[in-house]
Amino acid sequence: MRTNGPIQLFPLLRIAAFMALGCFVGHEVGGMPLEGWMGMLVLSLAAALASRKLAVVQGALICLAVFCLGGFLMKKQEAALLQPLPKGEVTYRAVVASQPVEHGKVVRVDLWTLEGDGMPRKVKAAVLKDTIHKRHERLNVGDGIIVTSRMQPPEDFYHSNFSYPLYLRCHGFTATTLVMPDEWRKVSLSLERLSYLDRTILAAMRFRQATLRHYLALGLDDEEMAVAVAMALGDKSRLTNDLRDVYSISGASHVLALSGLHLGIIYVLLSLLVGVGRRGVLREMVVILGIWSYAVFTGLSPSVVRAAVMLTIYAAAGLLRRDRMSLNALALTAIVMMAVNPLCLYDVGFQMSFMAVLAILVYYKPACRLVSAEWLQRHPVMKWVWAMVVVSCCAQLGTAPLTAYYFGRFSVYFLLTNFFVIPLATLVLYLTAAMLVSALVPGLLPWTAKALAAVVGVQTALVKWVSGLPGSSVEGLAMGRLQLLLIYVAIAALSFVAWKFVGRRPPVN
Repeated sequence: MRTNGPIQLFPLLRIAAFMALGCFVGHEVGGMPLEGWMGMLVLSLAAALASRKLAVVQGALICLAVFCLGGFLMKKQEAALLQPLPKGEVTYRAVVASQPVEHGKVVRVDLWTLEGDGMPRKVKAAVLKDTIHKRHERLNVGDGIIVTSRMQPPEDFYHSNFSYPLYLRCHGFTATTLVMPDEWRKVSLSLERLSYLDRTILAAMRFRQATLRHYLALGLDDEEMAVAVAMALGDKSRLTNDLRDVYSISGASHVLALSGLHLGIIYVLLSLLVGVGRRGVLREMVVILGIWSYAVFTGLSPSVVRAAVMLTIYAAAGLLRRDRMSLNALALTAIVMMAVNPLCLYDVGFQMSFMAVLAILVYYKPACRLVSAEWLQRHPVMKWVWAMVVVSCCAQLGTAPLTAYYFGRFSVYFLLTNFFVIPLATLVLYLTAAMLVSALVPGLLPWTAKALAAVVGVQTALVKWVSGLPGSSVEGLAMGRLQLLLIYVAIAALSFVAWKFVGRRPPVN
């Protein structure tokens, strides 16, 4: 029996694929109830146990069971989110669960309701500004309020492949509401109804709000502040549409969304602080605790959770002397995330980050072998340049179809952008960490803040220059799900042909 094929080498990849397929079918096909998925899961597991002597049949039945598990988890998650909404206007108690953000005539804020016996309901609220007393300016994370408003199911107002209602469900929201200025007031509420995790997240949000006030007191330029806060704290609310477009056109929008790049930098920084040469469980536990603390601090977005889970698996694999960066590690990360929240499969950040990492894991080593390793060892600068080229192209290969599908855009100069934006993003995060330390030394903080502002200013200026180059992006791309699927099938087929007939040849000397 062959044991060197991808299925044998990466068994978790097959499990993750069937689980994702089950989640997809469970969401798209509405006819099968929750009980039906449970019955299929039990029957397939029983059949797998009964066919122990037939390895191929048992393997197929296990895959079927994993598929049914994905469908069952998806239906269960959707049943929990599709709670019947109260009719008409209702009065309810709620906790402010996000930093209030002014947007035109309203203030956008997340609410956790504390009514009934069930779990708190997450509501995306728009509070109309009080132009006379300006009470909305005194609204903070963790405040208790009593609200009277009408809850409504989310509506899709985007004319694209991006689904806003599905986005909200991915993040646990069950309703939206518009609150009039005179229909809410602050009150003191007990948070005992909230889970320990929710209370921890709420405490982290309060700390992030305090840190944000600290940033605002530094006197940075509005653009510099918006970019620095987005990169360090995961708060993109201060980014203008023009600034978002500039970063998107140049291919640098990934540095504004917290993902594996940012947590990877934090991981390296924490490893340096703990001690590079030290080994053992205690060191890895301290580093991973720091990673998860940062993930909670920045809001636990799916891309950040994916990176945190994978870094946890990375650390555990190192302690067990296994391959740290492998398709099995990525697949296990996907399995864990889908088990906790199957709807994360539809989150754009989740999809983009996974496809980027998947493409890097699959193509990086074969692409690096196109240039002689001995020659690269003799030329360290060219080694760094070639590694940057390969990583950027691999990540772009994995994410470009999704970018075209959701945003109708392809950034032409992404490779040029990555040569300066990744080193500068690393420097921004290091300077942010340095600011926390310099706050303890009198007179040092203003200098650190100036250095941070200078780096962010240079980064934004270079990004604007790239976005202004002729033909910097291809706009107006349109495709459906079938086209997106066929593109990835074509990439996989061409990759198999290249591996079969070209990949086994010796590298160029």
